[in-house]
Amino acid sequence: MSALASAVGDTTEANEVVDVLFALRGNAIATDYALPLWQALQASLPWLAEEPDVSILPLARVSQGQGNLFLGRHTRLELRLPQRLVDAAYVLCGLSLDLGAGADLSGTVEICSASLRPLRPAAVQYSSFVTLGHSAEAEFVDEAKRLLDLIGVDCQLVCGKARTQPGDEIAGMEGTLRGFSLMLHGLTREDSLRIQRTGLGAGRKLGCGIFVPHKSVVAVAAN
Repeated sequence: MSALASAVGDTTEANEVVDVLFALRGNAIATDYALPLWQALQASLPWLAEEPDVSILPLARVSQGQGNLFLGRHTRLELRLPQRLVDAAYVLCGLSLDLGAGADLSGTVEICSASLRPLRPAAVQYSSFVTLGHSAEAEFVDEAKRLLDLIGVDCQLVCGKARTQPGDEIAGMEGTLRGFSLMLHGLTREDSLRIQRTGLGAGRKLGCGIFVPHKSVVAVAAN
């Protein structure tokens, strides 16, 4: 076991899901970065396309302006994957990705040091974009409830704003993806970890259906 993998603990099983966080060095990236990010990572790690249990989390701690997103000091590239794939993902350190940017800005981002973070239980979990094949909110909510029942997760749902983004055939999602942001609350510790491990719906390589802990259910419709 590598020193990086040891950070989660020697008893962690190979298929235990963890988050790998990569520090980033760069300035601006395109607002619709999810597709170029996936394509750049898949080019560097071809095995990503064959691993159904890998998720690429949406970038957090970025600010918007001039038609771009600007990276902050604490912006991280986060991959959620089984422990057995940590070392294989770690080779991303030192690579540069072109994530596009307008207004004469460079969209080049350098991937720096990596760290591990175990999944964190929390009664409230949030996903910025869940796509379930429905553009109508009522049908989306009904399908979300059905899928949650199938995996044994009991909670309350708060549906947020409608979202769209480009899909990708290699990621298993062609055409324009349509969905909503979604907050789950009233989760038990076990269920909160389960929904983080499994996600909801499709498009995990494009940042869809991935849940992270959230502090409250207030103003979810604005997110």
